[in-house]
Amino acid sequence: MPFAVLIRPAYDSRNRSAPAVPWAYLYLAAVLRERGIEVEILDEMTTPNLEARLEQSLAKRPVAVGITAMTGEQIRHGLRWAKYVRERGGAAIVWGGIHASLLPEQTARHALADYVVAGEGEFAFADLVECLARQGNPAEIPGVFCERGGEILGACPQSFVDLAALPEFPYDLVDVERYITRRPDLGIARHFEICTSRGCPHHCGFCYIASVHGSRWRSLEAADCVARIKAVARRFGVDGISFREDNFFVQRERVEAIARALITEKANIKWTASCRINYAARYTPEFLALLRESGCSLLTFGVESGSDRVLEFIQKDISVAQVLNVARKMSESGIRATYHFMGGFPTETTGEFLETCRLIDALRAIAPDTVVREMSIFAPYPGIGLIPACAARGYHEPQTLEDWVAMDWTHPERPWLSREQSRLIADAQFLIARIAHPNAVVRAWAQWRWGQLVGSRAGIRLVERPWVEAARNAARWIFRTSTG
Repeated sequence: MPFAVLIRPAYDSRNRSAPAVPWAYLYLAAVLRERGIEVEILDEMTTPNLEARLEQSLAKRPVAVGITAMTGEQIRHGLRWAKYVRERGGAAIVWGGIHASLLPEQTARHALADYVVAGEGEFAFADLVECLARQGNPAEIPGVFCERGGEILGACPQSFVDLAALPEFPYDLVDVERYITRRPDLGIARHFEICTSRGCPHHCGFCYIASVHGSRWRSLEAADCVARIKAVARRFGVDGISFREDNFFVQRERVEAIARALITEKANIKWTASCRINYAARYTPEFLALLRESGCSLLTFGVESGSDRVLEFIQKDISVAQVLNVARKMSESGIRATYHFMGGFPTETTGEFLETCRLIDALRAIAPDTVVREMSIFAPYPGIGLIPACAARGYHEPQTLEDWVAMDWTHPERPWLSREQSRLIADAQFLIARIAHPNAVVRAWAQWRWGQLVGSRAGIRLVERPWVEAARNAARWIFRTSTG
């Protein structure tokens, strides 16, 4: 029986929140098992002493070791594990995931990549493992890339996976309890994630999804979604779920059918999802009331900017007026709302970034319990629509897998941003993270300084930030030493 190992490298060493469920690997493993292939999933975010576990797995002589990575820090960890596998010989190293799908040829040229699986890999990876086991020619498998004599062979798949045709998830391959969390803010004792769709029909200029899924959206039928929710609730004793997918609300009729079924079948489970502003702008109070009755406790919206010009530039297809309208609707509906923002777009001025900060203030005025999850920095990921605008302003795309490690959405250094703009964005990120801080002193300071920033014409200089960071680090050190 062929054997494969799937490694999910750590994706954010700074993130202290609960790890996300490795859905991509659960999908892959389901197909592998259905074909009689033994498989193990090793998640660096949840597996104690991963090196020893991997050593044991490699001793079983796997045909292939799969490594997934998003653009950024996860690549660094992936390369570390690829080197570990290479030094112990034998297994083919196969890269997959978002980054490899966006740049399969460049990834396949790396010395620590024997093969790349681009796009949806459930069947391509299984085909590759079977092919390697019988010593066939993997270059003929759609979606598989490899280097031969300096030439890259392979082509991206031309079709997409039918989600309904995929086997059941092999949850026994992961420690599910490590992915179950508490959400006391929503009254949820045991919270889990599920996936019911893939893709998104929109073309936001900062998003890679269109490049991976071809702006195609596919989903399970409403009845299958409800059955999956109820099965997860029974098996793992969860009372709350999040729909972790690219765009849950694309088809309103499907969402309505899910909501009505949850009510009719007395599922008694709370749920959260992400929603687009232009969708919610069309929702009636009756529809929002239906969602709330079905258990909807929280909706998350990607707003990105408080400038209508910037929103048009990034092809977000929403307006500031719609954002404010939706905020009022959500406040009246009884469903909590959170909002995500982004700064540092090419062509964005300091004044336009401050418009974003003022919109955040306006949302908090409409609903004091509004949560702004983050202020991300725009990152020029491969394959996105804004790459030409970035290149015109001095951006040079990395040419090796290692060079992509530095790409993330937290550090505001971009060639089109002045030092003052980068500092302003960093200060705004710092304050937003502390506006609702549990420590009353920190919260009061952050709100005071945030008010000054919002009221300024060109931002403020947050000179005390190093001392605040030092105090935070000292508090963490005291906590670790006192509890360790």
